[in-house]
Amino acid sequence: MRMRGMFVSLWTLLFAGIFTVVLPAFAQESLDVYVGTVTNQVKARETPIDTFGDGVLRFGPQMTGAFPKFGANLKLNSKFAVGGEMSWRASKGDYAALSYRPFFYDFYGMYTPPAWSKWFVPELQAGMGAANLRFYYDQRLCNNFTGCSTSSALVGSSKKFTTHFGGGFKTFVYNNVYVKPEFKLRWVNDFFQFGRNWVPEYGVSVGYTFGGR
Repeated sequence: MRMRGMFVSLWTLLFAGIFTVVLPAFAQESLDVYVGTVTNQVKARETPIDTFGDGVLRFGPQMTGAFPKFGANLKLNSKFAVGGEMSWRASKGDYAALSYRPFFYDFYGMYTPPAWSKWFVPELQAGMGAANLRFYYDQRLCNNFTGCSTSSALVGSSKKFTTHFGGGFKTFVYNNVYVKPEFKLRWVNDFFQFGRNWVPEYGVSVGYTFGGR
């Protein structure tokens, strides 16, 4: 667990250093900044879980839901760019009598094939990153003085190495503002909490290009 935490921390520092120090010196074209909503879907694990060690077996869920995301990429030339993004489940989901929230962190290289129009731009990307599953125990408490409230305690997290590939199609709708439908197929190492290691992601982002297109 400690080594996994160190990996994510080092990855975050590397990502920040590349974007703030190294890449601006080499970037020749433009900077893209975007936000969006995607969904990640993966089936539930087949074996039940004895969550509290009391002999009661509970089944885990499939992963679904809305995931807000934000990211940025720097174009190094007319064809190649590098970038990073983060997404997380907007609300907690139920997981075998606990609740959970997944986070995904991606660092990628991107290739832009020749486009027939400056208003419609395809993109292909591949990269690596990390997933972080956080588990919580939620408890509702009531009394005659303050009424009822819900407390949520983090009981643990599980960090995983990931790789992915995917693509999108930017459509510029006004000057440098674009809408981008996108798809990504992510592989998560040792994703035993769910039914498979492959996690498809798809959704739409809205972004802005600073500089030339």
